[in-house]
Amino acid sequence: MKPPPPLRVHVIVGGDVDQEWDVEQAATERLLRETFGAVTTSIRVHTALERRSALEAAGRHGLEVVLCVGSGFERPVVSVAARYPRTAFVLDHTEVVEPNVARMEFLFSGAAYLGGVVAAVVGGSTVGIVDLGQNPETDDIEAGFAQGFRCRYPWGRVELAAGVGGIQYLPDAGVKIALYSAGSPNSGLLAVAEASGVQLVTVGHPREGSSNSPIIAAIVADVPEAVRRIVADVVDDTFTGKVYAFDLGSGVVDLRLHPSLAGNQELEEALDQARDAVNAGMVEIEALGL
Repeated sequence: MKPPPPLRVHVIVGGDVDQEWDVEQAATERLLRETFGAVTTSIRVHTALERRSALEAAGRHGLEVVLCVGSGFERPVVSVAARYPRTAFVLDHTEVVEPNVARMEFLFSGAAYLGGVVAAVVGGSTVGIVDLGQNPETDDIEAGFAQGFRCRYPWGRVELAAGVGGIQYLPDAGVKIALYSAGSPNSGLLAVAEASGVQLVTVGHPREGSSNSPIIAAIVADVPEAVRRIVADVVDDTFTGKVYAFDLGSGVVDLRLHPSLAGNQELEEALDQARDAVNAGMVEIEALGL
């Protein structure tokens, strides 16, 4: 009896995606091969025409899963997907879902709440937030961080730093730890923080660095595991167009601590209590009122 053909997963990466995705992509493809015996391919596209052409080609070849990473895919996917109903299209940037179009979303506010607990236990009664202006993608993270901090210090102070340059003034306000929520920090940000003596809670996998890195905790998402779960639905024929949302309780989103915090019993107990409260639905992240 002839064996069934292997699962085929095609990754289309937009030109706006930074090089950090390369590491995530390699890990994702490796996990899909190990779990499903999948055949994985990828292409990087830069223009709207290239996006549409890549999507059309994937549909014509009957690929089972197409993962679109980066912005600019929403309109071409919507125009193409209906003609290829047996292909599952998964995007990380879209407001539209269709019967075979889904969105992958990471909800970081719960992990940010844990980050606020870390800042309180380790840094004391005053924390900072690097303010980069109104941004719906970071507002919930900032609110979660502030709420986690205030669960330990209800009357504690949250100081705002006006952009990256404002970090240098935070120590004058008694800040030892600050949140930077606009993605993985670059070398310039890290240099300012280190020179100022301010430790950071960040979003995204921290780059491997020395033990004296200013990043004390990082809010991270296990992207390969998230993709694996979505692809499992395709394999089980239960995939449907919807938002696949991953939060702290899913185990996909978490807070990664700096190794120097290992063995801090007070912190471990505080984080266990906070995690249990978040996962039990006892914490409702409210808008940041600063």
